[in-house]
Amino acid sequence: MKKAVDEFVSDTGMDDTPEMGDAMYARWFLMHARLPAYMKMNFDRFMASHKLFCTYEGKRWRCTGASRMGDVWLTADMNRTTGYELRVDLARCTQWGPNQ
Repeated sequence: MKKAVDEFVSDTGMDDTPEMGDAMYARWFLMHARLPAYMKMNFDRFMASHKLFCTYEGKRWRCTGASRMGDVWLTADMNRTTGYELRVDLARCTQWGPNQ
């Protein structure tokens, strides 16, 4: 079942579990990713050291962004900060966290 990113971010009942990983970190990162571009730019220097990773279809990916429609932006290039190779349903991702 597709879950909107904003719904995921505001889900205060979302607990960290072995399957979900660090869900609170993911919620925080994706909240920032959903800010308007002019606001995100104000925080670039603070966010530079914060990365988000997840597992999708058995492979580890870096998450570079999200849309309000429920998809997250994934890249296999762990150093990439913008852009994506895949846009996938957030609900199909697991093991969120700041580590590869």
